[in-house]
Amino acid sequence: MDEKTQYKSAIKSKKLIKNAFSELLQKKDVEKITVTEIVNLAGLNRGTFYAHYNNTVEVLEEIEKDVSDQILYFFSSYKDSIMENPTPFLRNIAKFLQKDFEFYRRLICAQAGEHFIDQIKAFFIKIVIENNSKISHIKDTDAFAVRVRFYTNGFAGMYEDVFKGRLDVSLSQLSEIIGQLIKVGFDDFKDIEGNIQ
Repeated sequence: MDEKTQYKSAIKSKKLIKNAFSELLQKKDVEKITVTEIVNLAGLNRGTFYAHYNNTVEVLEEIEKDVSDQILYFFSSYKDSIMENPTPFLRNIAKFLQKDFEFYRRLICAQAGEHFIDQIKAFFIKIVIENNSKISHIKDTDAFAVRVRFYTNGFAGMYEDVFKGRLDVSLSQLSEIIGQLIKVGFDDFKDIEGNIQ
């Protein structure tokens, strides 16, 4: 098997493992999921699992890392304009989540979903506060810190409601609405030209 084929095979195997893991999360806690259950559901053997992971907790950790990496990638494109116009950033998040909607729905609806969402919120708050050069003079203010946490918790809760079927809007509609709310919420930090001051 050539290197390209091995790479594709590894990606496919990891995706099967993650999907099986997310299905099992619907029925039991992370700590109670076994490698045997994952490989049986994924149609793989134990050797394939152990070629990628040491244990089942590493599967969840990698899922969290994948989402965090994607958020950081999107954020890097918009970090200097995210407070003035967060909608393009949120659109990219919505497209990313929509591509694998059922997977994320299972993950968020599972008992481990709360931990997953908390990890992503904490990561997002950290990158907004630490990686935005345009807000260096306001990022240590209480008003800014409270708003970043307020909006992060709010939009994470709204995304959670969509995935859990409690809010009947699409992820793209939600991104547009939340983008406008965040934009207005930071207006008093803007100067006359509309830039965060």
